[in-house]
Amino acid sequence: MDNRAIYTSLKTGKRIYLRPIRPQDGLRIRESIANLSDQSRYYRFFSGMKKVPESVLERLLAVDGVHHLAWGALDLSEHDLPAIGVVRVIRDPKTGVAELAIATLDAFHNTGLARILMATIASDCLAAGIHTLEANVLSENKKARSLFRALGGTCTQTDGAYMVFTFDVAVMDRLLRSMESLDGVSDVFAAFDRFGAYQPRLAG
Repeated sequence: MDNRAIYTSLKTGKRIYLRPIRPQDGLRIRESIANLSDQSRYYRFFSGMKKVPESVLERLLAVDGVHHLAWGALDLSEHDLPAIGVVRVIRDPKTGVAELAIATLDAFHNTGLARILMATIASDCLAAGIHTLEANVLSENKKARSLFRALGGTCTQTDGAYMVFTFDVAVMDRLLRSMESLDGVSDVFAAFDRFGAYQPRLAG
């Protein structure tokens, strides 16, 4: 089991705990998706589904630490440590490009949580030898577009309703490090330095 853990705070002062997603997190992930607003759920899954199909849940939990990386942010103020945000990448073994997805509960928008999660996944991608990310975004999702552009994302494809942003992970990492004064981001980088993060992991 991957026991890496990062403790930090949001802009609001709320303490959170970041760790890799585990197979036993099924209920936690299911509840976090149900707790998204209809709009946020649509932005994340391009669907209004409240109940996650088992086949989808299985894919979300199939984290191997090499081609599929996923981290959850848990609320330390609640006894059951609910997930308030999740970020993941899934690498295509043929192209080496990984698909990026991120979602945070609506109550935690504008708290710095998204940037903390992006710093976490960027660091883990470097450790896993993932250098290029792509994210599919609805054109109407202005917050995601703004975040991705701030982190070096370039729109490489659009069909009107959808946009594809492409990222160089090293550039994303550098931009995030320049934001270390933001609450929580510096804690993420300090933690990955302790993990010895930048020794690439290989599939066994």
